[in-house]
This record gives sequence, C-alpha cells and structure tokens, in this order.
Amino acid sequence: MNRPRRARRRATRLLLTLSLLAGLALTSAACAEEPPPVVSVLGPWTGDEEESFEKVLDEFTLKSGITYDYQGTTSLRETLLAQVQAGSPPDIAILNSLGELTEYAHQGVLVPLPEKVRERSPQPWAPELTVRGRKNTYWTPVKVDLKSVVWHYPGRSAQRGDWCVGMGSGATSGWPGSDWIEDILLQRSGPAVYEQWATGELPWGSPEVREAWETWGRLIGGGSQADAALSNDYDGSDHKGLLKRSGDGCRREHQGSFIRRLYGKDITYVPTSKAVAGLHNERGAYEVAGDMAALFRDTEGARALLTFLTGDQARATWAKAVSERNRPFFPVSVGSYGDAWANRAVNETLTGARRLCADASDAMPPGIRDAFHRAVLEFLAAPADKKLLSGLLQQLDDETLRHRELLTPRVPSVCAAPQGGLYGAVK
Repeated sequence: MNRPRRARRRATRLLLTLSLLAGLALTSAACAEEPPPVVSVLGPWTGDEEESFEKVLDEFTLKSGITYDYQGTTSLRETLLAQVQAGSPPDIAILNSLGELTEYAHQGVLVPLPEKVRERSPQPWAPELTVRGRKNTYWTPVKVDLKSVVWHYPGRSAQRGDWCVGMGSGATSGWPGSDWIEDILLQRSGPAVYEQWATGELPWGSPEVREAWETWGRLIGGGSQADAALSNDYDGSDHKGLLKRSGDGCRREHQGSFIRRLYGKDITYVPTSKAVAGLHNERGAYEVAGDMAALFRDTEGARALLTFLTGDQARATWAKAVSERNRPFFPVSVGSYGDAWANRAVNETLTGARRLCADASDAMPPGIRDAFHRAVLEFLAAPADKKLLSGLLQQLDDETLRHRELLTPRVPSVCAAPQGGLYGAVK
C-alpha cells in the first residue's frame, strides 16, 4: 500500500476524531470532558484488505464515538508475541491460530468474551475452553472461509490436469501443503479420525495419517511439479493467482475460498471430495478456517468494538466495501448474499455441511504447526521416498510428545455441526 493512500486514511480518522471532540465541546462547554477512548486493534489485513476493514472501524467510530488505532501486519504472530511479552498487548487482536489463542487463554492473557458476543460465536471457530476450572469462550470469528475447495475453469475437468501448487508464504511457508494433507485425511477417514489427530490423540505415524501424505505425494508427483510448488508463492509469482489459461499451464488448484479475490467470474469450484479420485464420500464434512478476534484488555471500548464487529451492521458495511469476489463470509446469516459469483456456491456448501472441522494445523500448538509446515517442504523434495516420509512422521511424533502438555485436554474439539443460518456475504 502506498504512503499517500495510508495518509488519506489516517487523515480521515483524524477528522472523525476532531469532529467528535468538537461535538463534545459544543454540548459540554461549561465543564471539561474526557477525550473519547481509543481502541487498539492488531490484525492480519494490509493493503486493500486493510482499507475495507477500516471502513468497518470508521462506521463503529461514527456510531459510538470511540476511535481506534488499527495496525495491520503480515508478521502477526511475532508482533503480537512481542507486545504481550512487553506487557503492552493490543486491546483486540485478530488471528487465525486456534493453537496460539488456546495458549494465550491458558496463560491468563485473554479476557472471556462478553455474553452477547459469546452467543454469536459458533463452533468450530469458537470452542468453549476450560481454563482454571471454569468454562468460557475466549474468541469469536469475524470472518470465515471454506478450505475443502478445488478451483478450475468451467469446461475443464476438476479431476484432470496438473495441479497448481505454491508453498511460499514468508515465515509460514508450507501451509498450502498442510491444508492438502488435512483435507485428504478428513475426506478419506472422516471427522472423528481427523479430530483425534488434530488434538494429538492419533500418532502421525498411524496408517490413516501416513496414507494422507502418500495420497498427496501421488497427486503432486515429483520432478518439475514438486519443484514448482517449492518455488511458487501460494498466490503466484505475480500475486495474481496460480491458475493459468494457457493449455500448457496447471488446470486446477486446491485453495481456500479467500483465493477467489484473485480471479474473475469465469473460475468455478467443486468440493475436494468430488475433484480427487478415491476421496468421494457422503460424509458432508468440510475443512474451514477463520479470523478470530480476542480481547487482550478488558476495556469498555474494546468490548463495544467486539460486539459491533459480530453484528449485522459491521458485516453489511464490510461486504459493501469490497468487490463481489472479495466479499467476506460470516459465521451467521446477515441477510441476502445475492448471486455474487462464487459466493452463493460456497455459502450453499457451508450451509449444507454435516460437519465443519477447523484447520487442524491452526488448532495445533505453534511448535507442532511450524514443524508440520517444515516437514511439508522437506517432503516435496522426494514425495515418493517412503524412508523420507517415515523419518518426517517420526520427527512430528517426537515434536508432539515434546508439546504434550499443550494438547488434550487443553486443545478443544475441532469439529462441529453447523450452527444456524446462512454464511454468505450480503449485497
């Protein structure tokens, strides 16, 4: 994002603050007034995504008189950890790692959600934790995504052609591969096995988990396709997506619903179970992810903003602030979502699901998750090497053992039946 654009947004916020202060001065001229509170928010959105989210925050300021200070970063984990360790966390942080949030909750860093927000926070995105003998909910999804998705051009088979794969994503490189393995395990072995593995009860070396790795290895193959996966970013070298129109390019891509923001209306999708031979089943189980907001400081302004972010007005404002292909999905219905390109199809998949399962690596303690991502990158060096795979799975079992105290029963369940209503973006 360029500096003039950021400066314009900062100027807009300053004008909002000055306008609120002027209103206070006019209505309370006879006595001094406290300045409006400021809520600090740390989140993952930068660039155009930051702009659209700040429109939601601006709406909150106009409605409540409470101003905000948003910091968007692509190094969310490191930034938040440094702030927490320094004793100066943000009022609200938004992140997608259930494992990190679980650790913060058990460390006593998080504040339980206000009752109204808790009622709006469905599983599997917002499970109930038992912390120090008391059950509470500590975070709430503000935006969600479907991950059991294969994208392709209409007229081209979703079951044929090379796969578009890119592992690059900065410090978190490897997660597109972990998504693949998770989804294969879920579709082939079902939610119960998936949940046992995600929470550390099923070893990495078990036949079910090993078969998921081997299936992915056969899909990707070795040679040039594996090399391309290691050299490509998940969103393409030009950040415009991996799918290519040319006849010699890759034909299909396994990626979450958020990737549709990079494509046009001529891209469609099918659930993974229908796109990969041998995975077709009638379980109706899908992998999902989300951006969860948590309270790190118990202030009136922070509680007010969290309540606003989970309400209809914020979601409608957010949906209208972006193009059709980038409209967010929400964990509850907020009204009509129209026929906006892929939105209706993704919404129908989420709504019709029997079980929704949170991204397993997101639910794992960060140390295990990071080891999983590294193992994915090493595996791609020789996907057919059974000895290499055995060694990687043993390393992951060893890593899980080292983090045993952070697993069951501290990690909540990761699969749940859908709870209430539509998920699609409003008009």
